[in-house]
Amino acid sequence: MESFDDLTIRCPRLGHEVPFSYCRRESGDLPCIRVLSCWESRIPAEACLRKQMTAETWERFCRQEPKNKVSSLIELIEAAKKRGKTKD
Repeated sequence: MESFDDLTIRCPRLGHEVPFSYCRRESGDLPCIRVLSCWESRIPAEACLRKQMTAETWERFCRQEPKNKVSSLIELIEAAKKRGKTKD
C-alpha cells in the first residue's frame, strides 16, 4: 500500500500543517480522534489505519471519546514539552 505519511493537511486542532504520520500517532499508540474526518476525503485513511493496527487497537481507537478542549490543550502542551526536551 502506498505510504501517505509525508502528506500534510491543516490540523483544525493545532491550527497548522501536520503530516499524516503525526495524525496516526497523535495520541501515543492511537491515532488522533479526528484522523478519519480530516483525511478520508484525501486518502483511504480507514483502510490504511486498519492495515497498520491490530484489531484490538482499532477497537480502542473507535471507542475513544473526545476530550474537552482544556484537557486536550494541556496534553498537547505536555507532549510538546517532552518533545522539546528530547531534541536538546
